[in-house]
Amino acid sequence: MLKSFPLVLLLALGFRAAAADPRRPAAAPVQDIQTKAALLGLDYSPDGSRVVTCGLGRDIVVFDIESGKPALVLKGHTDDVVAVKYSPNGRYIASGGVDKALILWDALTGEILRKNTEHTDYVRDVAFSPNSKILASAGWDGLSLVFDTFSGQRLATLGTPNKPGGASSAVQTYDKNKTTKGRTTNMTSVAFNPSGTELLTASGDHTLRTYDTRTWQQKFVLNGHTDEIWDARYSPNGQYVVSGAWDNTARVWDLKTQQPVYTIPAHVSDVWGTAFSPDGQLIATCGGDRKVRLWDMTTGLLVQDVSGELHTAEVENVAFSPDGRFLASVSRDGSCKIWAVPGTEARLAAYTAYNLEKWGRKSEFEKSDDYARRMAKRADREAEYRAEGREKMTAAYGNTANWQSFTLGDYNADSEFFALSSPLFTLPYRVKVSPKDAAKFRDNFGRLTYGVPQFEVQEGTILLKQAAVSEAVDGEVKTYAIVR
Repeated sequence: MLKSFPLVLLLALGFRAAAADPRRPAAAPVQDIQTKAALLGLDYSPDGSRVVTCGLGRDIVVFDIESGKPALVLKGHTDDVVAVKYSPNGRYIASGGVDKALILWDALTGEILRKNTEHTDYVRDVAFSPNSKILASAGWDGLSLVFDTFSGQRLATLGTPNKPGGASSAVQTYDKNKTTKGRTTNMTSVAFNPSGTELLTASGDHTLRTYDTRTWQQKFVLNGHTDEIWDARYSPNGQYVVSGAWDNTARVWDLKTQQPVYTIPAHVSDVWGTAFSPDGQLIATCGGDRKVRLWDMTTGLLVQDVSGELHTAEVENVAFSPDGRFLASVSRDGSCKIWAVPGTEARLAAYTAYNLEKWGRKSEFEKSDDYARRMAKRADREAEYRAEGREKMTAAYGNTANWQSFTLGDYNADSEFFALSSPLFTLPYRVKVSPKDAAKFRDNFGRLTYGVPQFEVQEGTILLKQAAVSEAVDGEVKTYAIVR
């Protein structure tokens, strides 16, 4: 559970954040790619320069984001394409479609590397492991199939297959005109955790299941949704999962306790897509009400109704850019829209406005003079809420962000500093190590132990203020300070 917020309060905040704030209107997308067919799936390339889309029709199109023009068209499916993903190493693209095919593509040339048709119904989702060596699929046949990416060898078969002629087989299948429910055993989503040790599946039986990727044995089941779960993703640090379902909610789960942290009443219709921002601070949701929304992971509050009325049909999927600055959404209106992601100021504004509104309500037992005197202190109260919100955000950051993802750079023997860089922080960092310890420090960098960090809000983002790292060498523990 998030240490900075108790469960009861998070549940309450999630409930009261249901309505979009009209004071925070949607902004125009920074890029609006229009196509002729409904779009169902998308993903960013690992370098953030391209986005791949799929949908009604047989072609998968890779767009250059800057120009908005097609850079590559992948031809090989024989029916609508439902899911598409880049491999983390950028070498491959995987796709799944109504033709029951799982296809592995060369991401640079568009060449088909392998076409698998082992599913007996359409392929609903695909996912690569963090090292790109494993490829998993989710099928409407009730199964998740897991393959070695390079050889194509099947590594595991997970789930419960649909029985031909059974009660579940009579439920409506794929409909190109609208997204429909499936069967109680249908597999809807697959995702690997950041370390690659777990595979997460979502299903029509309202459950989430995790599997150990060494043994492929089920670890545990998450129960709580009251209808089909349509999408589920890990947080960047692997400690949480967000899921979206036909019960109109998105739920955030703490994997240590295997309990929901809170429930977000995300949409007034089915929730079809979910995503964590790369720093784990925001959750994006989309759904049948044609909306794209951003929620604060720390408080459960609505940060922004991103799309407003700009999508004119159901929004099927969302994806953050690798640097977290942008959010892409695809819709049955045929558009792929890319939105600028708001910074900490929008999160602070949402927290402050929510609490000011509560504080500003006049009780039926409050005298008018007392109320007027209280309202005269509004500016002071607003400042207090902003400071409180800033403190909550920085306190929760260490639990929700994968902030330890530093890369060790060059060593300067004169200043005695190693350079450090991080995908989460815009500023460079460094760590002081004496020349006599530098070689061992570099060799042991991947095994360092990080101490309790301190964060601060600066220029619309959260930055690491300071942290200690420790290394155990020859029975001796040495501690170093990370500084800017």
